[in-house]
Amino acid sequence: MLKLTIKDLKLFFADKRALLLTFAIPIALITLFALAYGSMGGGKESNQTKITIADEDKTNESKSVIQQIDLLKGFRVVQTTTDSAELLVKKGDEAAILIFHKGFGDSLNAGCKPPIEFKYDAAKDAEVAILLGALEGNLIGMIGTKSMEKNAIKQFDTENPTMDSITRKTIHDQISKNFSSDESKKQTESFIKKTPLIAEEENSPNLIQAVAGTAIMMLLFSVTGMGASLLDEKQEGTLKKLMYSPLHANSILFGKMISTNIVSVFQLMVMFVFAQLAFGLEITKHIPSLLLMIMATSYACSSLGVFIASFAKTRQQVQGMSTLIILVMSGIGGSMIPIFFMPIFMQKLAIISINYWSIQGFFDVFWRMLPITDITFLTRILVLVLIGTVLNIIALQMFKKNSLKIS
Repeated sequence: MLKLTIKDLKLFFADKRALLLTFAIPIALITLFALAYGSMGGGKESNQTKITIADEDKTNESKSVIQQIDLLKGFRVVQTTTDSAELLVKKGDEAAILIFHKGFGDSLNAGCKPPIEFKYDAAKDAEVAILLGALEGNLIGMIGTKSMEKNAIKQFDTENPTMDSITRKTIHDQISKNFSSDESKKQTESFIKKTPLIAEEENSPNLIQAVAGTAIMMLLFSVTGMGASLLDEKQEGTLKKLMYSPLHANSILFGKMISTNIVSVFQLMVMFVFAQLAFGLEITKHIPSLLLMIMATSYACSSLGVFIASFAKTRQQVQGMSTLIILVMSGIGGSMIPIFFMPIFMQKLAIISINYWSIQGFFDVFWRMLPITDITFLTRILVLVLIGTVLNIIALQMFKKNSLKIS
């Protein structure tokens, strides 16, 4: 029995694929999720919440409040114009913006409701809720109670013009204390006007996330399997026969790339049609931009499959490497974890994944409804095409190198 146990252990540790699946992939995923939820890498930048502010009032009062927000622990203020800020939200670059409208300072000094507005993207409801909750505990209480406090003190002084200064100061202090209570702050939440810049009309953002995120991750797995068929042909001797045929080595790989692209496009189309029939995802109004995004995504995903297969020596290596690469890429790219949960450095890291650009592109199509000529939408298409082209070039060079060995 002991000999059998030792034999099995030797076979296990000699199997590189088994070791990868048993140790490397779990360790990589644990690291990914730990970093994503902030248990590691929590530097100053990762703990700060960015808030974009547009100051239309430009008075000492509005500047003072904005400065106080910037000094709050956990906030990082970025100022811009209202038009620029709204454009950032509409194109998905920001979840929300805070606008100090003209008359803010005068209203605050007069004890009236100050014109301040919180505009947001309803697709990022969880991120918006976190941001608004943090603001309501600081900004709204500060602005709202200050305004109401001044109004109450002003009214008291008007009604009691002959009161002595010592008693008047004592009552002023008591009024200020009353307005600094938590209950008073809760009553001032209405001082911020909340306006969705992008609201749900045709499609639910949760449905778009579910369909796009899952479809891309599953497509990556399927195209990797198709790319690995090159290794099957190598092991079966089919590839060697093709190398001795009049066909050029490039033609063999191009044929594999084209077939993988066609299957990828068809797979994504079936997934989105199913989402429309089963869950009501509206796709008929977005056919041109949807098809363009499907083709760009398919090109990038299929290129990754062929790329991995081009330098792997066995199907087992392809399966091990592809599982690790796809799970990690899907994690940082938003297929598995909403990106806003991640630390800042991981949000920046997301741009190296196909998932990120594809998911954002499908949100451009179904949620933001950007026109097909919009620069943001076209940028995402261009990045996907660039990723696919780079991977294909590398795959081609590796295939040429390997084809010389076969022939």
